[in-house]
Amino acid sequence: MPPLHRLYLLTFILLAAPAVLNAESSKPNILFFLADDLGWRDLGCYDTTFYESPTLDQLARDGMRFTHAYTAGTVCSPTRASIITGQTPARHGCTNWGGNINPADHIGLARALHDGGYETFFTGKWHIGTMTPAMAGFNTSHEIATRGGSNDDPKSTRKITSNTIAFLKQQAANKPFFAYVNYHAVHLPLREAPHAVDKYRRKLITNPPPSVGPTGLEKERERTNKQLQDNPQYAAMVEAVDHSVAQILMTLKMQDLEKNTLVIFTSDNGGLSTKPCTSNLPLRAGKGWVYEGGIRVPMIVRWTGHVAANTSTDIPVTSMDFYPTLLTIAGLPLKPKQHLDGVSIAKLLITGEPLIRDTLYWHYPHYHGAGCIPVGALREGNLKLVHWFAENRYELYDLDDDPSELNDLSPNRPQDVSRLTTKLNRWQASFPKIKFDSANPVK
Repeated sequence: MPPLHRLYLLTFILLAAPAVLNAESSKPNILFFLADDLGWRDLGCYDTTFYESPTLDQLARDGMRFTHAYTAGTVCSPTRASIITGQTPARHGCTNWGGNINPADHIGLARALHDGGYETFFTGKWHIGTMTPAMAGFNTSHEIATRGGSNDDPKSTRKITSNTIAFLKQQAANKPFFAYVNYHAVHLPLREAPHAVDKYRRKLITNPPPSVGPTGLEKERERTNKQLQDNPQYAAMVEAVDHSVAQILMTLKMQDLEKNTLVIFTSDNGGLSTKPCTSNLPLRAGKGWVYEGGIRVPMIVRWTGHVAANTSTDIPVTSMDFYPTLLTIAGLPLKPKQHLDGVSIAKLLITGEPLIRDTLYWHYPHYHGAGCIPVGALREGNLKLVHWFAENRYELYDLDDDPSELNDLSPNRPQDVSRLTTKLNRWQASFPKIKFDSANPVK
C-alpha cells in the first residue's frame, strides 16, 4: 500500500475510533416513572386546580404531553405486565390485579435492553405475580412489597427516591441505563406527613376546587363517584410523588446525565373515583372500569434535543407501545414475536408522525370492587364500543363529541355496533386461553 494511502487509512481509523468507543454512550439513558392509581386529571398540566405538581408540570413544558394515553388494563398488574411484555392482557394472561405471567414465555423489555448493553434497575411496586424483577431482566432491583405512602414507612415514596438516587450516582457516562421507578402512591391507604396534609386542609378552605362536571356521573352500578378533587391526604400524596421526581431529576442533572436521558412519566390505570380518593371528571368512572376515567392516564415524555418542548398530542397510545418504542430509541432491533400488540411511537415523539393503527382493545373479564362487571371494549377512531359480557349488552360512544360517555349511541347506530362487535369478537377469539369470571366474588 502506498504511504499516502496508509496515512489516509490511519487517519480514518483514528477519527472513527471515538465513534466506535462511544457507541454505547450514544444510546440514551431511560428513566421511566410509573405512578399507581394516578388519575388523568391529577396533575396541574392536566388541569387540576387543587393538587400541586410543579415538577411534573415543568416536565410537560420541557417535553410532550399525551392527552389520550391509555393503559392496557383497568387495574395495576395487567398494565404492569403489558409494559414489560408489549402484549395485551388477553394475550399474556394477567388480566386482574395480582395476576401471573410465565417468565419463560415473556423475555420482555428489561431483558432486551440488558442484552443490548443497558444497565437495568428497578425499584418500588412490582406486582406481577411470581415473576420477579430479576427474572424480567433487571440486574439491580429493590422491590418494595407494600402499598400506599407513609412519611414514617421506609417502604415508601422516600425509600424509592433514595434507591433511585443511589443508583444514578453509581452510573458511568459510558454505559446507558434503564431505570424503572414504580411508586406505590397514590394507591390506598391514603397516608402522608401531617404537615403536608394540613397544607391542603387549609387550601380546601381558602381555595376550594371547582366542580368541572358534567352531571349524570354521580354513580356507577350503585357505587358513588367523587365529584370533586378535594381530599387533602390524596393531594399530599400527589405532591410527594412530584417531589420525589424533582429530587431524582436534580440528581440526574448533577450527574451530568440529563441531556442524554429520555424521561417518561405515566400511571398504571385511572384514578380510583370512589371515596375517598379522586375525581376523574369530566371523564367517566375510574379504576376498574373501561370507561375513560379507568383507562386514560397522564403521560409525559421528555428527551431534550429530540422531543420538541411544550408540545402535546391527542393520538391514542397504550401501555404495549413502550417496549417497541424504547427498543427503537435505544437503536436495538425490534422483537416482533414478543411485543405483539404494541407499536413504536418513536416517530410520533420525534417528528409528530401519526401511528399506523386504527383500533385499541381492552379485556377485563372480572368483577371489581368499584362496581365494574366483566367487560370488553375497543376504540376505533372516535368510536368506542363497550360490551358487558354477563348482560350481553352493548354501548357505543363518540369520544370526540362525548368524552364523558354520557350519550349511548347504540340504539341509533346498529350498523356500527354490529361492525365493531364483529371486530371485538374476532379479536377475543384470537386468544384461545381467554377466561371470564363466572360469578361475582365482590358482592
